[in-house]
Amino acid sequence: MQNRIHNLLFCLALSASALALAQPQPLSAQTASPAKPPAPQQKKPAATPPQAPPKPKTDSAPAESQDASPNPDAELQATVQQAGNDRAALIRNLEAYLVKYPDSPRRAAIYRALLESEMQLQNQTRALEYAKQILAIQPDDSQTLFLAATLLEKMPDDASQTQAMGYDSHLMDLVAKADPESRSPQMTLEDWQVGRNKFTMDLYVLRGKIERHLHKNSDAVKDLKEGFRLLPNVEAAVNLGEIAEENKNADEAVRQYAVAFLLAGQDPDENLVSREGLRLEMGNLWRSTHDSNVGLGDILLNSYDKTRALTKANGPEPPAYNKGVTDPFQFSLRHVDGSAAMKLGDVRGKTVILDFWTTWCSYCHVTESVLSDMRKKFAGRDDVVFLAINKDEDESQVAPYVKEMKFEGTLLFADGLDTALKVETIPTIIVLDHAGKIAYRTQGFAPDNFSDSLSAAITKASASQ
Repeated sequence: MQNRIHNLLFCLALSASALALAQPQPLSAQTASPAKPPAPQQKKPAATPPQAPPKPKTDSAPAESQDASPNPDAELQATVQQAGNDRAALIRNLEAYLVKYPDSPRRAAIYRALLESEMQLQNQTRALEYAKQILAIQPDDSQTLFLAATLLEKMPDDASQTQAMGYDSHLMDLVAKADPESRSPQMTLEDWQVGRNKFTMDLYVLRGKIERHLHKNSDAVKDLKEGFRLLPNVEAAVNLGEIAEENKNADEAVRQYAVAFLLAGQDPDENLVSREGLRLEMGNLWRSTHDSNVGLGDILLNSYDKTRALTKANGPEPPAYNKGVTDPFQFSLRHVDGSAAMKLGDVRGKTVILDFWTTWCSYCHVTESVLSDMRKKFAGRDDVVFLAINKDEDESQVAPYVKEMKFEGTLLFADGLDTALKVETIPTIIVLDHAGKIAYRTQGFAPDNFSDSLSAAITKASASQ
C-alpha cells in the first residue's frame, strides 16, 4: 500500500511542477475589450483651425500609461518560484495567494500542490483538508478520492471511516464505468485492463478494512475475498486471517496466514509484512488446536496450489499451440533456441523417445545423464529419435538454463503434447513406437534399473517396425 500512495504522490508532484512552470494565460476573447473602430471624420466648421497631427513616437518616448491592475497568473508563477524547493515556503506562499485570490480559477491546481507538499511533510491531517477542497471542485478526481480514502481509513473515528467508505464506493462506480477507449495512446488495452483489475482489487481490500473497523465483519469478508479473487495479495489474506482468529476459527486463520506467508516478499507493495511473524502466528495457532506441527506443511502446500491456480486464472491466456490435436505425430513443437518449429510427422514410422523435463526438476539431472548415454548407444540408428520436451511455465528461463547446463540433443517446448499424453509428473519418459502408440512410460524418480529397462524398451519398439 505504501508504494501505491507514493505513485499517487508522483502524479500530484507533476501537478505542482506544472503549476511552477505555467506561463500567464492570455485574456480570453470574451473578456478582452475589443478595439473600437475609428469614428468617421466629421466636417469641421470653417472657422475652426485644423488640429496638428500627433508627433511620431520614438523608442525613447515614455510609454503610455498602462492598466495597473494585478496579473494573478504572473503573481502565482512568482509565488511558486520564490519558494524554490522549500515545501514549507511553498505552502505559506500558496495559502497567502488564496487569501488574496479566493476565487482563483486555478484553485484546483493550487490545492493539489498544497496536498502534495503536505504529504511530503507528512502532515496527513492538513493533506486531507486539501484533498477535500479538490473533491469539492472535482468530485470525480480518482487519484484524490483514493488518497483521501486511504488517509481517512487510518483515522480512529467512525465518521472518518464512513466517509472513507463513501469515497471508496464512489471510486468503484467510476472504475466500473471507465471506458477503455479513453486511455492514453501509449497504453495498450491489456495494460489498461491489468491496471483496472489491480486498482479494483485495492478498492475492495480497502473497503473490507473499513468494514472491519465498523464491525461489519460479514461485509468485510465478502469484500476481502473479492479483492483476493481479483488478485491474490497479502493484505486481504492477513485481514481474513485476523477475522477468522477473532471468530475462534483457528484452522481458517492458519490457512489465511499460510497464504499471506507464501505471498509475503513477492510483491514490493507488501514488504512491510513480516514472514517471521506470520510463521510464528501460524505455528502457535496450529499447535493450540492440534498439539503439534504435524499437518501444517500440508496446509502450506495446499495454500500454494490454490493461490497459484487463482493467479493463473486471473492472468492472460497463454498462447494455444496445437489446439485440439490428439495424435502425437500431428504436433508441431517450437525449438527452445527459437529456430523453426519441428513437425513430429517428420519422424513418423520411427521410435521416438520423449523426455519431459523442467529447469526446476532436480531428478531430471539424473535421467538426463542416463539419456545422454542412451543417445550415444543408439547414435548410429536413423530409426531412433530422442526429443527433450520442456514444460516450464516461464519459458524465458529455459534458454539460459540450457546454455549453463550444456544440455544436448533436440530441445523442444511441450506446446500441448504433455496434455495430449497426460504427463502429470516430472520427469516423465515416454517411448512411442512407429505407429505412435506408447510402448514404454516411466514417471518421477528414475529406478535403479532405469537404464536397462529404457534400453530394452527402445530395442523392442524399434524391432517391431
